[in-house]
Amino acid sequence: MRSPAEMMPLVRVVVATPYPKSQRMLERYVGGCLKGIATVVATGSDDFEFDACDILVFYERSPNEFAFRQKLPYVEHIGIRFVIQAGGVRRLAALDQGARVGVVAGHRPCANMLLREILDSGIYQPRFVTGAFNDMQFMDVDVFAVAEEMEETLRAVYSGDNSRIIILPRSLSNSSVAELINTASRVLLKR
Repeated sequence: MRSPAEMMPLVRVVVATPYPKSQRMLERYVGGCLKGIATVVATGSDDFEFDACDILVFYERSPNEFAFRQKLPYVEHIGIRFVIQAGGVRRLAALDQGARVGVVAGHRPCANMLLREILDSGIYQPRFVTGAFNDMQFMDVDVFAVAEEMEETLRAVYSGDNSRIIILPRSLSNSSVAELINTASRVLLKR
């Protein structure tokens, strides 16, 4: 016989991002954090039913954050944060101090958030500039740095030298993991 906790319906979590690889990665990361507490489904930023979740998860400072909060005031909202994994930190640390690194993402605010993660990892020496993927052809840089989940999108718009691309693997920050678990547990207890 199942215990009362096992019979309680799981918290419904939707992870929203416009990038397919990001959807897969975030569904895996968030689902792993909330295993046994929540069901996690990833979707495009505009492709989900607004009444289909208890918690909406998205990138911290996502360009869609304001719209999410307006459309879904009755659900919990979590803007998750990342840290750059050791392999990415090593690649950046190995660059010449005078190198120019273009930190790129789908939108400039997302590139700025990635730069913040780079600086938080302790890498300060190369000169960094940020831009959107559409800005890459105009950026005077030696290499480009991109988050691993954006690689697929980058490759669709960038046809230059692949050796100029540094892929940065990332993990959820500990504070985001704790926020996910605490919020899901709170929603579960309210039932």
